Amino acid sequence: MAFFGTHSLQLDEKNRMRIPAKFRAKLGADFYIAYGAGGCLTIMPAESFGKFIAPFSQIPASDLEARESVRRILATVEQPEEDSQGRFVLPQHCRAYASIDKKVVFVGVGENIEIWSEEKFAAKNIGEQDTFDKAVVLLAKYGL
Repeated sequence: MAFFGTHSLQLDEKNRMRIPAKFRAKLGADFYIAYGAGGCLTIMPAESFGKFIAPFSQIPASDLEARESVRRILATVEQPEEDSQGRFVLPQHCRAYASIDKKVVFVGVGENIEIWSEEKFAAKNIGEQDTFDKAVVLLAKYGL
């Protein structure tokens, strides 16, 4: 299963959103939302979330600094409850972290989906040739 492409939508007046249909069909019933790198939110299917948290169980309780990092990361995780129309409320702390007001962009990034504020996503200049070329060059060291 791989998520790819971009989809734009708006939160409704009650800060509810719906996962775009092309992503929703692959996501499964259980999914999680957490803070992502760079100021986005990350949606993880249950399987990806399990892989994500598995290494945390290897960190000993005696490593207080690492345990604090685990706490900070896992405290951001939400498991949304969808209504009968497939909508869920995006919590205020998630909206604040990602600077989401109304317009959002969903981006498929392989195993997961990112949610960006429209403004932050536009600032990344994803579709411009020079940024695309830089991305291709950077990924070459990983054999891509």
